Amino acid sequence: MVRGLIAKLEVGGHRTAAVELRDGFSCLNGLTDGWALFLEAIEKVCSTHAEAFAPDEREALDSIRAAARTAVYRR
Repeated sequence: MVRGLIAKLEVGGHRTAAVELRDGFSCLNGLTDGWALFLEAIEKVCSTHAEAFAPDEREALDSIRAAARTAVYRR
């Protein structure tokens, strides 16, 4: 899902957002700190770019953000 969204954003002209997501995604290392870095990247994209996304792109980003939050804040 993440790679698909990144590709779609690149094709749709949202290169900066795609790069930020890709950089955050590359931080995943199976540990909570990697997920936290990825979540930071997602939050940045949400706050600075998401308004320009198509509805399905925003929905995918929200789903990814929810999954990342669960990974970071699981108890």
